Amino acid sequence: MALSPELRKIMAHDMLQNRKFDGDTDVPPETRAFVDLADMVTVERPAIDGFPYKMYIFTAKNKKADSPLHINIHGGGWLIPHMFNDVLWSAWVADQIQGVVVDLDYSTTKVASFPVPLHQCEDAVCYVLDHIGEWECDPKRVSMGGYSAGGQLTMSIMVDTISRGKKLPIALLINGYGPNDMRFDEAAAKAVPEYWKTQEHRSAGFGILMTDDNPAMLDDPTIDFMKASDEILAQLPTTMILGASNDVFRFQNLEQGKKLASLGVQVLMKIYPDTMHGFIPHLMPHWEEAGKWIVHSIMCTSI
Repeated sequence: MALSPELRKIMAHDMLQNRKFDGDTDVPPETRAFVDLADMVTVERPAIDGFPYKMYIFTAKNKKADSPLHINIHGGGWLIPHMFNDVLWSAWVADQIQGVVVDLDYSTTKVASFPVPLHQCEDAVCYVLDHIGEWECDPKRVSMGGYSAGGQLTMSIMVDTISRGKKLPIALLINGYGPNDMRFDEAAAKAVPEYWKTQEHRSAGFGILMTDDNPAMLDDPTIDFMKASDEILAQLPTTMILGASNDVFRFQNLEQGKKLASLGVQVLMKIYPDTMHGFIPHLMPHWEEAGKWIVHSIMCTSI
């Protein structure tokens, strides 16, 4: 049975009260200056599947001609909205690549279930590809990446478009600790720290809100991207998979990398020690080490 708007609102509010930290306040003070590294323009997009959304375009103040262009997709369990740390991260990446970062602010499960965020992100990618020339970016160095839910969306975008015969000209995918199989082992989940304080809230977010209370959707390749056929997965571009040692998804990330590599996909992978879920765009310890590898890969990977 589909959720009523009233029940969805109540569940979302309850879940948002049951997370351990707020990325708006937990970033290191010195990183707040990153906001000045790029100029930001907001683009409001028309409704996709009935829901409008926004993009934030960050143009580095040190931008060079024919620069890379990176598409960033925020995380947060498909429920936590776009936050200030996403702005800081996007501005920093834009500065480091001396180019453009387009940060996607898709509709969260507070208002809409899958496939709404997926379709919005696909619409955004098409918009970006149509404006590469206007932004003076290199069409051979377009990358796309996200963290947690954003990592899942990144992979699902490519899987979905390939399955529809519309492979996107993306040189590099970055999957930062993005899950695929949402039916994970509860004992393993309890062994590591997470955003959510209780298993019940995490399960509700990855099940009921995400699928509009339709658990059969969890087997759809647009959610569990590793359920796509080998033929489709083999067509993925160079894929970077970044995991955290204290993260329940680290085992999934390892399996993702091994599977894709076995199919001939060029895989760049590392599980960072002494790290927790969310560490990269939340600018937690070790974020810069991972960030520098991300920047290097964006700069050096082309189609």
